[in-house]
Amino acid sequence: MSKKIELAIYFPDLHRLEMIDDFLKIIDAREIPSYLATVMFSLNPNNYEFTNNLSSLSWIQLFQDNGMDFSRLYFGQEFCQNLTPPAEEVEHAYYFSRQMDWDFTYVTGGYQTDVGISKIVENLTRLRGLGADDCEVVVNDWGVLNVIHRDFPELKGRLVLGRLLNKQTRLNLFAQPGMKFPVHMNGIETVEQEIRDMQIQSYRDVSLSNPVYLKEVHEWGFTNADFDMTPQGIYRPEGGWDMTMGLYYPWAFIATARNCPTAGLADPVRTLMMTDKPCGKLCKKYNCTPLLIQFETPAVQRGPTLFIYVGDFAEHYFLQSPNYERLIFEPCLPI
Repeated sequence: MSKKIELAIYFPDLHRLEMIDDFLKIIDAREIPSYLATVMFSLNPNNYEFTNNLSSLSWIQLFQDNGMDFSRLYFGQEFCQNLTPPAEEVEHAYYFSRQMDWDFTYVTGGYQTDVGISKIVENLTRLRGLGADDCEVVVNDWGVLNVIHRDFPELKGRLVLGRLLNKQTRLNLFAQPGMKFPVHMNGIETVEQEIRDMQIQSYRDVSLSNPVYLKEVHEWGFTNADFDMTPQGIYRPEGGWDMTMGLYYPWAFIATARNCPTAGLADPVRTLMMTDKPCGKLCKKYNCTPLLIQFETPAVQRGPTLFIYVGDFAEHYFLQSPNYERLIFEPCLPI
């Protein structure tokens, strides 16, 4: 791997961050006793975080073997405003990054109400008070961006367009390169391979491909853009939109929302709707697994978000010449 990639590691809360040594410990699965392996590697969604982390660490080792190591901490909550870490945790995470001599990126969430935005404002105010003049902020909500422009103008030029705002085609394994699914050719004169190539290309496009939108993104102060890995890859033009590009690995989200099925199970009065009253946070205890036949590895529903482990199709992102500048490693589900 000739191109140098910035390695970041992402934790959604302080509890997970404090377990960083455990998450980064490489274990040879062959050394696990068979009676434990039978349980650990069963089709149980509560085991996926651990077992998938074992395999994803092997790819991280590839970067480290090529002279790259973690140099940035991503910290914060993307998917649920009820899980936004308090200012005290953000401060601890910031000082942890400084102790490790890492750069710091504060991650804000999407689908925010006024209550959620107020928590983010508290955290940004705390970072300002700490003198975190070089920290980045990931933006996943247009309301948060509006508040940043109004109250934190110094962040312009250090903003990352988050994956919730970067629109990608998801859940489309039929467009995976190399997969020879049938193509209807009756009455069509176009060469079949050309159709397949155009299929792939159309699904590789992202929202930044729109030049009008891209111009606005630059004017809003974004210098970085983060994406999920998808089977078909991402089309990035020459010049890379004049932005650096980050990829999350190994957990990609398929869909998320403000409404939370998990919270609704424990409190029927909520009728699955987001409210500003305290949440029981059942997502910290339970996972669900919808059966999606397209994926060899079952998807995981946690809180309001459906995740998929991208290990099945991440290989070409690592073995081909990378078209990205940053890899954001998620040692655990980010919620």
